[in-house]
Amino acid sequence: MTTRLNRFVSGETGDVAAALDLKSPRGKRAWRTVSQVAARNAAIRETAAKFFPALKPTQQADELAVALRRYEASAWRADWQKETCPYKASDLHAALWLILTRVDHALSAERIRKILVTS
Repeated sequence: MTTRLNRFVSGETGDVAAALDLKSPRGKRAWRTVSQVAARNAAIRETAAKFFPALKPTQQADELAVALRRYEASAWRADWQKETCPYKASDLHAALWLILTRVDHALSAERIRKILVTS
């Protein structure tokens, strides 16, 4: 880390992100985006397992996609600005809030199914 920071301080590069190797190559997702997507995918897997445990992955994906679309079209419009989750941890809306705070758009059932079947 010190060596990387010295690249910036010494003037070798004027870009802090480049000096710290935080820039992503063209066509690649930024490290922050990769982290947010991974957190969203983990939340999707946890939600499916917690709220739809008896269903097969395709059915879980269908149910979760419907719930996400409904939440996004209703309560999410007010909830997206909140710093902390306005719901009890045991509530499905809390899980939906967590998913949408990671990447703020509902996913299709097909995309959710792919997330559920890949680890």
